Amino acid sequence: MIHSYPSRSYRNPESLEEVCIKIPVCCCDEAKARGLQYTKRLLPDFLIPFARMRLDKVIEAGRRKESGSTLEECCRIIGCLDLRTARMHLGRLEEAVKAVALSLAESQAAVVHLHENSCPLRPLTPLERLDELLDRQKEAQLRAGWSRWRDDNLRTLLQAALRQNMKKVPTSYVSRPPPRS
Repeated sequence: MIHSYPSRSYRNPESLEEVCIKIPVCCCDEAKARGLQYTKRLLPDFLIPFARMRLDKVIEAGRRKESGSTLEECCRIIGCLDLRTARMHLGRLEEAVKAVALSLAESQAAVVHLHENSCPLRPLTPLERLDELLDRQKEAQLRAGWSRWRDDNLRTLLQAALRQNMKKVPTSYVSRPPPRS
């Protein structure tokens, strides 16, 4: 049952303003009675868990950084004011990209008969390698007879990996009420 909508703010990279949105929270009274996790926030795939930056902008900044852009340019794309923030989010993105790429490579190695044998080895950036692995995963699922490809897009996979990495880090970020108009 969904019965609460806490607000969550994120920073708009274009104007550096705070944008408030409502996040639905599913609550399970039975799990609460058992002492288990009883809430689940349904975070949209464009946000980073436990942060106020947009994941799509961090991915864009990561791609630009891989192509030789400066950290100041990445900071502008992400919408942060401090270079340390951009460095931190780009570092977290790199860890998440490596984790997702490793997971995809492991699953593809388990069903090697569904993949083509001709795999050109060439140096790629981590995000390019991840895109290539996602394409190969899609082709393998179609060869396996799936009527449609499971929609594991890049942002959803990275968001899950970022959430997994952040579970171990204490955070003081809490939901806030939206600003009064």
